[in-house]
Amino acid sequence: MAPGNAGTATAVYTGLRVIDLTQGIAGALTTMLLGDAGAEVIRIDTPDDPFAGLSGYRVWHRGKRRAAFDLDDPADLADVRALVAGADVLVESFEQAPDSLDPASLRAANPRLVHCSITGYGQAAAHRGRPAVDALVAARTGLHWEVRGVPGTTIGALSGWEDPLADLPVDPATAVGPDRPGPMFTGIPWASNAAGYLATIAVTAALRAREQSGRGRHVATSLLQGAICASSIAWQRAQHPECESYLGWTTDPRAPKGFYRAADGRWFQQWVQLPGFMLGVTGEDEPALPAHGTSPKDAELRISTDYSDMVLLHHFHPLMAEAATRYPAAAWERVAERAGVPLEIVRSPEEALLDDALLIDGCVVELPDPEHGRVRMVGGVVRLADCPSEISRGLAEPGTDSDWARDEAARGRTADVPAPAATDGAPAAAPLAGIRVLDLGLAIAGPYGAQLLADLGADVIKVNAKHDDFWMRTQYSHMSNRGKRGLAIDLKSDEGLAVFHDLVRSADVVHHNMRDAAARRLGIDYASLREINPRLVYCHTRGYEHGARDTKPANDQTAAALCGTEWVDGAVDSDGTPIWPSISLGDTGNGLLSAIAVLEALYHRDRTGRGQFVETSIAYAHLLNASSAWVTADGETRGERPVVDAQSWGVDALHRIYPAREGWLCLTVLTEQHWQGLRAAVPGLDDLRFATAADRRKHDEQLAAVLTEQFVGADPDTWCAALDRHGVPAEVCAAAPGTVLFDDPDLKERGLMVAYRHPVLGEMEMAGRLFDVEGGRASGPAPVLGQHTHEILAELGMSEADITGLVERGVVVDGAGARV
Repeated sequence: MAPGNAGTATAVYTGLRVIDLTQGIAGALTTMLLGDAGAEVIRIDTPDDPFAGLSGYRVWHRGKRRAAFDLDDPADLADVRALVAGADVLVESFEQAPDSLDPASLRAANPRLVHCSITGYGQAAAHRGRPAVDALVAARTGLHWEVRGVPGTTIGALSGWEDPLADLPVDPATAVGPDRPGPMFTGIPWASNAAGYLATIAVTAALRAREQSGRGRHVATSLLQGAICASSIAWQRAQHPECESYLGWTTDPRAPKGFYRAADGRWFQQWVQLPGFMLGVTGEDEPALPAHGTSPKDAELRISTDYSDMVLLHHFHPLMAEAATRYPAAAWERVAERAGVPLEIVRSPEEALLDDALLIDGCVVELPDPEHGRVRMVGGVVRLADCPSEISRGLAEPGTDSDWARDEAARGRTADVPAPAATDGAPAAAPLAGIRVLDLGLAIAGPYGAQLLADLGADVIKVNAKHDDFWMRTQYSHMSNRGKRGLAIDLKSDEGLAVFHDLVRSADVVHHNMRDAAARRLGIDYASLREINPRLVYCHTRGYEHGARDTKPANDQTAAALCGTEWVDGAVDSDGTPIWPSISLGDTGNGLLSAIAVLEALYHRDRTGRGQFVETSIAYAHLLNASSAWVTADGETRGERPVVDAQSWGVDALHRIYPAREGWLCLTVLTEQHWQGLRAAVPGLDDLRFATAADRRKHDEQLAAVLTEQFVGADPDTWCAALDRHGVPAEVCAAAPGTVLFDDPDLKERGLMVAYRHPVLGEMEMAGRLFDVEGGRASGPAPVLGQHTHEILAELGMSEADITGLVERGVVVDGAGARV
């Protein structure tokens, strides 16, 4: 970790007050992250919260004050309003705000309030008002399909592409997920997790903007935008998807995702699959490496992510699977580390939480718990060197702080309303207007965070190496480099480094995910760049935690194996097969966390004038993704996180996908009222075996059988309409992934999906506005290699002759002339 600057050692949001008026996962995650950054969070528990029994509430509400209020009670509502009038941030999840808690009323009472709304679908016309439940949003948008994807990829399907590998012979044993048709239920709430990340970014951006203007803002996001965020790798539409290197096989369900079962029965993941390593290891009891040919650096045969390489993958996968059975998983892990090959044993989230290396790092913490003594859970996942935060307070019971909160409300009624700064009524500037970001990121985990900063108004310059042409053409680049300008430069040359240093002098942020050693060799590490620009915010995103694994090669897939998300989504608890879904928020989750870190550091710089070093990691993101899990310090008791059945229908009879006539239906019965509505809508449920919640849990298989028999008798639209009439949360599973979004003109009008012309791929559509922040925008395609090199160098004051000389000497690449 880079050393911090001299100065304050308090958490960045110390002194801020946050009111948590949310129900469900996304808001709880948002306010937890704000609390982790030092804010005082007052959690308002209401009697109508259908999510109150979630295992993750024990994690997400740690460290918060807990006050119980009934918003239907006028006195309680008045107290809550008074608390909000004295707060810095309100996070709520109202589909319809109670009287006096709407944005306009709250802004009048507290002009400096940052007010964040998290809903199911925002203002989307075709979806507004539908149940804001993660599984139902996943069903309605097609996210359940993307757990394994569709043959030829969703991009191919959306783009009308003729799959050249349509006749590729596929062994069913290599396919992703259970051997059944249809969408798959996940144990990780991907849409809600993404919405939690996005809401935190929106709040941190608005807090930074408040430092500039003195005024609060109303910001928003939704589970719909969370679903769009989670699917951004897999869901794009391109006029020319056949262009070289664009399409990858990673989102095709026919492509094995690198899971292998070792001699001891444990699964491990090796990604991207390297046949030379798996087949080249020798030895009887302990695997040994040959002199060469087994590491990513000297392998003669590589399988790239290019779509055509799926043929190679299918040839070698059975051979690699057979080789895996020669040694136990731990032996494979040891030899892979010696070879520098990315490989991890697939672990449950609980096994990850009991890993003392993660505890020492602080990304896992052990906190006091009123019921279980000491409990381990996800810890600090956003690190600011000069603003360290201590996560030490555990869970308080609901209502613990109700009297205190009423006293605070009474004091708030007599306090002066904070005066906003004067304004001329002009539209608010983008939160990061005037901020320059130099993005040196590789693959997705680095660039995605910088793209989010571009969406908030920053001028982001994508700084590529001269040989990055292949990667910049891929679908992965297009979803993580949108809205940036492109500069290609040889940082290994003295001239190239000097040009980069000139850019650093004008920059506010440097953002990258290369290894520390590589950054030091290039002379672009924090210590070196801080000498050039002391106000620099320097963000480094890594693979793993600090410690023994810090130098291991890592990626989204291996970190997911390490931290438990592949275990949960693959229903390994139920003897299923691990799954890495393309909707996984590992690389992108790391990017989302890095955007939060940068925004927090800019907020701190606005107050102190000092830059600092910040960091996140893919492992941190996956620990947060699996944060519904917790375990006691002795490992004896674990939280009742969702456990998916082996066929990936769902977690129980009342929270799962059902086959219907010519389609699928997703059902989520969360309350007794929902159950009574289900009884009224579906015949056959007036059975003593299902009389009480305990009875239904005891006879879950029988209940599922009754519902399966009923639902298959009619089409899903008919059933959904009937369930709607009886107030039962349900959705028809979309017929295919993505189509409901890409074919919705209202979403395009609102900017949730964006369209533009790319110089190579032609007309493109992809994920757009992920958070509603005044002045924010999602604009422009990803640049081709070096597309803006000439423009950026001219801004540095270079003459035409100087720029031409750099191009001729191979110091930079000028790609401004790229066309279809």
